[in-house]
Amino acid sequence: MKRWFLILVGFIFILSLSGFALAAEEKATPEKAAEPSGEVKTSEEAKPAEAAKAEEAKQEAPKPVIVKYRMGGEVVEVDAAARKITLKQDAVKKQRKVTLKVGKKATMDLEGVNAGDIVNVWVEGKTITKLTKVF
Repeated sequence: MKRWFLILVGFIFILSLSGFALAAEEKATPEKAAEPSGEVKTSEEAKPAEAAKAEEAKQEAPKPVIVKYRMGGEVVEVDAAARKITLKQDAVKKQRKVTLKVGKKATMDLEGVNAGDIVNVWVEGKTITKLTKVF
């Protein structure tokens, strides 16, 4: 009985190896190569085709993603004329200062904000869309 079991296990093992070999062989064989049409394109004729492909690649380029997020921090400097605000963020291991542009809608919220205030801001790209004074 053990003998038949060993033969069966060996047979299954050999079949599994042959399956991998066939799969690897299918991937290794290239598909049909294009048959030459007998016409030879000159380099001048090939240039417009390459230019068209380059234009298509430019048109298909994805638009940059505008990141929307919320951040908070202490106001270091407010420049109402230039519509810019500088925030200081304290983290566990590092501190950083960020200068952001204030959007048209958020300029009204900027009136009551002074240096030393704690604020939350909602940002799209590098422009503040909403500003809320916390303290």
